[in-house]
Amino acid sequence: MANEDLVSWNAILSGFSQEGNHGLEAIFVFIEMVGEGMGLDHVSFTSAVSACGHEMNLELGKQIHGLTVKSGYGSHVSVCNVLISTYSKCEVTGDAKSVFQCMNDRNVVSWTSMISIDEEDAIALFNEMGLDMEYIQMMLHLLD
Repeated sequence: MANEDLVSWNAILSGFSQEGNHGLEAIFVFIEMVGEGMGLDHVSFTSAVSACGHEMNLELGKQIHGLTVKSGYGSHVSVCNVLISTYSKCEVTGDAKSVFQCMNDRNVVSWTSMISIDEEDAIALFNEMGLDMEYIQMMLHLLD
């Protein structure tokens, strides 16, 4: 690819990852990016972890999770959301809960993902989400 840069690589990676039946190709692109020494970002990690979920590749998903932490993206909300989804697809809900509990910032995707996989605590999570969202709305109102 001429003028290879992170945006170009991420576009290819994301395209493969978003098309659920091309997860393996996305994983190969990610591995090539790592091999080329690309400076990865949250888009790279989100797409790669999503591909692991599509392929139900828990082992590689966990390895990429470790890489996200080492690279400073381990607490990025989009990365965490896709980690929760991948762990859920691979039926490792304990790891999904751990990611959720370690998140500094949560959004509606974070909350609904956890509510959908944690049936026992769904009502408590829903109530906690309401309190969290009220706090966010209050802070936004103060900033206006």
